[in-house]
Amino acid sequence: MLLVVCKRILYVIIACIAVLFITLGSMYCLSSNYKIYGVPVLNYHQVNDKYHSALTLDVAEFTKQMEYLHKEGYHTISLDDLYAYITEGKELPEKPIVITFDDGYIDNYEDVLPILQSYNMQATIFMISDAINTDRFVSANQLQFMNAHGFTVESHTNHHRMLTFVDPSTWVDEIKGGKDTLEGFMGKPIKYLAYPGGFNNAEIQRITSESGFKMAFTVTPGTVKPSDNLYALPRLAIFQGDTPYLSFWLRLHCAPFIAYTWQLRDTLRDNGFTTLANLMLLF
Repeated sequence: MLLVVCKRILYVIIACIAVLFITLGSMYCLSSNYKIYGVPVLNYHQVNDKYHSALTLDVAEFTKQMEYLHKEGYHTISLDDLYAYITEGKELPEKPIVITFDDGYIDNYEDVLPILQSYNMQATIFMISDAINTDRFVSANQLQFMNAHGFTVESHTNHHRMLTFVDPSTWVDEIKGGKDTLEGFMGKPIKYLAYPGGFNNAEIQRITSESGFKMAFTVTPGTVKPSDNLYALPRLAIFQGDTPYLSFWLRLHCAPFIAYTWQLRDTLRDNGFTTLANLMLLF
């Protein structure tokens, strides 16, 4: 009897593994067609070999990822291109991808910009307005240089407060105030926003829209499709971790699977299954 049970368990495990591989393989095949799969928006923070944190990628690892995108025929597009695709159905180049950086660390200027230029890639930097000209962040002059050399500057709020955790009376200053401050530094319209930590709600989205932003981004895993809420767009966060290249590859090609696993983890936590949630492998 025990042998029969063990065999059945083994068959179930094999079947689950087979289904998983078929599912991931199907996603990989579809990931080259943005009209079906959506447009990936990658989310980075720091890239350097000096200051390491959970948000930092090694320079060699970031270079390896950009080399992969280049060899696989991905084309970086601007947020203006993405907005036109969502709202007007604009045709995009084959394998479009958006690369974004949050906060505005100095290594974005010193380490990232030369790497992107070597592959003729463009990106967006979501800048914290009150971090400009401060230690370990870019200066106003560096931002101007980046904006003129393939790095579009957009907003990451005024003071980088997690909006749903602070007094709602501060939201206008964070969102509209951050936009106005950054426009003063840059001398150009600021049209796009990334919420700190991705935290937002319906009222924050309303303020964002009324402040003149065209789109706003979270850190919820997924790819961007025309049917998405313009003020709660998904991004694929890329960190160092234990398996940075595998995580990057899976997030790029299997975004729906990543989104499902993270959502399942959160659901388990919210319903009191903390231990089970902590056992889940997340990439």
